Amino acid sequence: MKANRKFVEGDEAVSAVIGVILMVAITVAIAATVYVYVSGMIGVQQTVPTVQMLASEDTDRLSVINTDAGLNWTTIAIRSTASVAVYVNGEVLVHPGLGVNLTANEYHKFVIGDIVGSDGSIHGSDFIDIESNTGSDLADVTITIVHDDTDTTLGTYKFSSVSARAS
Repeated sequence: MKANRKFVEGDEAVSAVIGVILMVAITVAIAATVYVYVSGMIGVQQTVPTVQMLASEDTDRLSVINTDAGLNWTTIAIRSTASVAVYVNGEVLVHPGLGVNLTANEYHKFVIGDIVGSDGSIHGSDFIDIESNTGSDLADVTITIVHDDTDTTLGTYKFSSVSARAS
């Protein structure tokens, strides 16, 4: 009888061992939550460059009017809704296997190695000329410029018509 009475009269609700285990578990849970939160904030984020271009319907030209310093043509890709010929700064855009002609609705990376004197950097005075390579004028052509490293659209430009290449 005395044993049962001692149990009923005890003031302690939880043993010290269970209390320590609970405190360690709570500390680990808080530390894990803080780690997940902080690692998401500190993660390496790649910056997306900016390029501002002006589309000219009269000349079928995209003129670079502003760009981030150090941006290179080799990190840029282009897509057209029609089969077109593309020239950068009056020089042929070299694309392995395709030359100057770009297939419709496919992304094509710029390759600038054959443009004489070009280090590949994009400058505010650069331009891209677009011409139809089908032998006749094209209507409603959309050109999309993409930063290939981050797969981010830098601009979409619509031309109501694109002239055929002069022979």
